[in-house]
Amino acid sequence: MLRRFGFGKSSSLEVCLSKPQVKLEDLFETADELLQEVHLQNPRLISFLRQPHVLSQLVNYIVGERIIEAKTSHTYLSCEILSAGVPALMDGLVYAHPELLTILWALLDLTCKLTPRQLAGFCKVNAILLQRRTGDLIHFIEGHKDIVHKWLYHIFANDGAGVPYLSDLLIAVVQCESLPEGSGIGQWLADHGLLTSLVDRFQPHLDPLNHEIAQQLLCDIIFSSHISSPLLAELTSSVTMKRLTGYMLDRTAPYASNVLILGTATIRALRQYSEKIMSSSMDDPTMMFFHALQAFTDRLKDLADLLDSPRSCKADKDKRLGLERLSVCELIMELSYCASIAVGEKGIGLADAYRQKVIEYSLLPRCLDLFFAFPFNNVLHNTIHAMVRDILIREPARPIVLTEEHLIIEVLVNGRLMERILDAYDAVRERKEKFGYMGHLALLSNDIQYALDEVYNPELSDYLKELDSEILDRWSVHRELLRNEMQRQLIHNNDPIFWSVSRYHEHNYSDDTTRIYDTSEVTTR
Repeated sequence: MLRRFGFGKSSSLEVCLSKPQVKLEDLFETADELLQEVHLQNPRLISFLRQPHVLSQLVNYIVGERIIEAKTSHTYLSCEILSAGVPALMDGLVYAHPELLTILWALLDLTCKLTPRQLAGFCKVNAILLQRRTGDLIHFIEGHKDIVHKWLYHIFANDGAGVPYLSDLLIAVVQCESLPEGSGIGQWLADHGLLTSLVDRFQPHLDPLNHEIAQQLLCDIIFSSHISSPLLAELTSSVTMKRLTGYMLDRTAPYASNVLILGTATIRALRQYSEKIMSSSMDDPTMMFFHALQAFTDRLKDLADLLDSPRSCKADKDKRLGLERLSVCELIMELSYCASIAVGEKGIGLADAYRQKVIEYSLLPRCLDLFFAFPFNNVLHNTIHAMVRDILIREPARPIVLTEEHLIIEVLVNGRLMERILDAYDAVRERKEKFGYMGHLALLSNDIQYALDEVYNPELSDYLKELDSEILDRWSVHRELLRNEMQRQLIHNNDPIFWSVSRYHEHNYSDDTTRIYDTSEVTTR
C-alpha cells in the first residue's frame, strides 16, 4: 500500500511490468502478488492483461495446446485471472475480442478425453461470465446450434469425466431462464434436444453410469426451472413419459432394473417440485402429472408382475425384496399421490382410470403383502405407510357412497389391513416378540381411526359392519389397548405418541441400505 504513495521499494511485479518486453510468464513468477493486484484491479497490470495477445495466451493456457506443456501453476493462474470478475478482462472476451470466446468454447469440439484442468478452468471462467455478462454469454451459446450435443458428449464420455464441471455449468445456464437476460434459453435448449438426449440416456441397454448421470441432470433441471419452463413441459409431455415408461419396464434389456430405480427417482423429483410450487405460489402444477399417469396406467400390469417376479432376482431361491421391488412400491406411491391431487375434468377422468387399474391388478394388497413379508425393512415400511396414509386421510368428494371402486375399501377389505394389524398385535402379545413394523402399525392404526371418526364418518363404519361386524369390535378393543400403551410412553411435549401426526416420508437409499433387512423371515399372513 505504501508503494502506491511513493514510499517503499518497488515490488517484483512492478519491476516486471517496467520491462520493455515484459512476458506473461514473467508475471507468473510473482504469483501471490499477481493475483492480489488483479483483484485490486491495478491499472497498469490490467492494461497489460487486456491486450489481445495476452488474453489469447491466458485462454490457451486454460484450454488450448499450451496446457500440455504448461506448468500447472500457469494454468491455475490463467484461470484465476480470467475468473476474477475484472470488467475490462470480461469485456475483452465478450466484446472486444469475441474470437477468444470462440477459442475457449472450441474445447467442446475436441473428441479426446478432456483433463480435469481443462474442464475446471473452462467452467470457472464461463461461470463468472454467466454471472456478470449473462445476456452476452447466452447469446453466444444460442449462436452455436450443435453445442448441446457436444456439451452432453463431454459430460457422459470417459465414464462421466464432465461431471461435475460441465454438468454444473449446464444447470447454471438453465437457471438463467428466470432472468431477463436469459429469457428464452429454456426453449432454445429444448428445441436443440437437451431433454430428448437426456431421456434417451435411460435406454436400458446402456451402461448404468449413463442412467445415473441423466437422472441427476433431469432432477437438477426440474428443481432449477419455473413451472412454465419449456424444459418441464417437454419432460412431462406424453411422448417423453411414454418413452421413459418403456425404458423402465423393458423386460429383456440387461439394465432395465437400474432404469426403473432411477426413473422412479425422477418421478419423485417431479412430485417434490409440485409440492414446493403449491406451497409457495398460486400456480397449479397438477397437470404436470397428466401424461405420467396416463403412461403408467397403461403399464400397471407390468408393475404388478414386477412385484411378484422382479427382473433383478434371477434365481428362484432369491427371496430378497431388492431395490427393484422397493422402487415399484415407491413408484405406486408417487402415482397414487399424483392421482389424488388431480383437478379438472380431464385430470380427474385420468385419475379414475388409474384407480380402476390399481384395483384390477390388486396393486395395493400386493404392496401390503410385501409390508408384512419383510418385517425389518424400514424403508419399505415408510414407503407403504405414506402410500396408505394418503388414501386413508385424504378428504373425498361428497356426497359419497363407498363401493369396491374406492381405494380405501381396497386397502381395508381386499388388503385386509385392519385384520393384519390386529393379528400382528395379537402375535406380539402372545409371543412377546416385536417386529420392525410395529411403529408403522401404530401410525396406521391412528390413520384408520381418523378415517373412521372424521373422513368417512359414518360411511366407513356402516360399510364394514355389513361385511364383518366382528372386525369393528376387535378394532375397538385394539384401539383402547394401544391408546393406553402409548399414553404410558409420553413424548417430551406430553402429547401421546399414538396421536402424533406422521408426515409424508422422503428417503434416499442404496443397495446396502436394503440388503441389511432384505430377507423374508416372518409373515403374519
